[in-house]
Amino acid sequence: MATLAPADTASALIPKGDYQAKVVESAVLPTASGNGEMLKLVFEVTAGDFRRRRIVERLNIVNAHATAQRIAQEKLGRLCAAAGLAGIADSDELHGIPVVIRVDIQPGSDGYGDRNAIKDYRPVAPPTPPPRRTACARRPWDPAS
Repeated sequence: MATLAPADTASALIPKGDYQAKVVESAVLPTASGNGEMLKLVFEVTAGDFRRRRIVERLNIVNAHATAQRIAQEKLGRLCAAAGLAGIADSDELHGIPVVIRVDIQPGSDGYGDRNAIKDYRPVAPPTPPPRRTACARRPWDPAS
């Protein structure tokens, strides 16, 4: 009996770049070691060619390794700022708020293929107002001189 090759996971990746997205799912889960907590956030791209594609972010918000915890809390702080929030009491507060995510490709390891990783968050730029009309020296209804 022939064995099937694993599915091509590279086709599931989205290219590096900035994407407008929103959190559509979140949960606080125990870490694999069981001695910490991870905030799992599922982002859905909301615009462009990759609309509806999902990217998972895992933040070690409580971790025995102080550096891992600090990095996760800093990233969560940047996400809150990008979403216009001073802070959150529950991850549900992040749901549905559009932000810009900077996506990168993290090389695979330990038998796992490459995956998308979120490197940073920014607020969605407000729409640019139309240019202001400048005052003309002569108004169209003034008689010609």
